[in-house]
Amino acid sequence: MANEINLFEAEIERSSLTRTTTPREQYRLQTEAQPKEAPQILQHLAQQEQLSEEAKQMRQQVKRVMEALLFAYNEPISFNRIREIADQLHPLRPRELRDILSELQQEYITQQRAFRLEEIGEGYLLRTCEELSPYIDLLLRNKRTERLSHAATEVLAIIAYRQPITRPQIEQIRGVDSSGVVASLLERGLIQPVGRLEAPGRPTLYGITNEFLQHFGLKDVKELPAFEE
Repeated sequence: MANEINLFEAEIERSSLTRTTTPREQYRLQTEAQPKEAPQILQHLAQQEQLSEEAKQMRQQVKRVMEALLFAYNEPISFNRIREIADQLHPLRPRELRDILSELQQEYITQQRAFRLEEIGEGYLLRTCEELSPYIDLLLRNKRTERLSHAATEVLAIIAYRQPITRPQIEQIRGVDSSGVVASLLERGLIQPVGRLEAPGRPTLYGITNEFLQHFGLKDVKELPAFEE
């Protein structure tokens, strides 16, 4: 009798070892077999993904700041100056900043924007596409015939007699900011960039144009009245 019981128990044990597990049991076994570190790994990956998304958003914000600088300034801005201002928001490596500038250049071309980002010397400048210049001339035609303001006349006289001269040098003579007046004279075609001063920042040098001579009825700059200090 004892032998029969032992044989019966052995048969049950073999049956339990060989029977197929149910899907629920398989899931339980797989869950138990997972390493205890799995939740920590998933949490780490989630944190990395969040950091990556934040980095993308910050990079896009830096890009917007750089574009705003280019729109706001009518002279070439040096890369170092762009980097200095962009770093106030979020420091990026120089290579990343140059990549952003390249992205802007390509975006303006592929999107057929009305302007281009050009690298001039050691600076960057937004310029209207050349094929659109006739329409801009139509807009500025009346403005060019408008009477010059006192400030514009003063700046124009300084440039005419002291050319080539930089905007900071003009402001030093006048004692006030002259960026707006210089921009207006550039738009009217009365002055033009003629080079760069070999000094820190290499500021733009300005001189008068043929439009200036025509405006004042002069054949050349030698016909200007004698300058008195």
